[in-house]
Amino acid sequence: MKKSEIEILIPTFNEAGNIEKVISDLIAEGFNNITILDANSKDDTASIAKNLGCRVILDKKDMKGFGASVINALNNLNFDYFVIFDGDNSFNPNAIQKMMNEMMAGADFVFGSRYLNGNTSDDDTLITKFGNFFFTNLVRVLFSMNTSDVMFLYVLGKKENIKKLNLKRKDFTICTEFLVKCYRNFKCKEILSKERKRLYGSSKVNKFLDGLKVLINILSLYFQKK
Repeated sequence: MKKSEIEILIPTFNEAGNIEKVISDLIAEGFNNITILDANSKDDTASIAKNLGCRVILDKKDMKGFGASVINALNNLNFDYFVIFDGDNSFNPNAIQKMMNEMMAGADFVFGSRYLNGNTSDDDTLITKFGNFFFTNLVRVLFSMNTSDVMFLYVLGKKENIKKLNLKRKDFTICTEFLVKCYRNFKCKEILSKERKRLYGSSKVNKFLDGLKVLINILSLYFQKK
């Protein structure tokens, strides 16, 4: 596997303050196939990305949600491998090489984890720390999965395996759907990736509403299993 065979997918919405550094850091690590999945930002996110040589896919009018953007991009990949990345500077690009090493050793999907081997995230609040702990342990129990972080969709995968996942969640809950379906159908590994601080803006996740949606999604996936 070569870095030139990997397409970096970055969902964005109003990340003009962060996106230039995110892209520059990826390029510095040798990743030049960068696709921005922009949800029609009100700021200059898309134009900044285009000026830096990125492919930009704008959400269609009938597309709404983080998951919808991701699914659309996965169905239109230009390369054999992909990485789902974040546009807010929280993902560290040097973790991708570790993911590549695990995939070359036989993994089908490799996930970044903030909490592997007892590590913590400096960006966690009391609410997010509890939420991540609760949902991760719920998934571990219900699905017998050896995962340490179900809310951090930082993943390296193969284009050929996407169709088997049959992804459907159009919102933030695709994070758990993606992980559960990968572990259910493929050989998965985790590597430690410490979360970096967002440079500008604040999280777009509604901690309570989206948390409820995640819970419903996990239970739905569990009963589908039955």
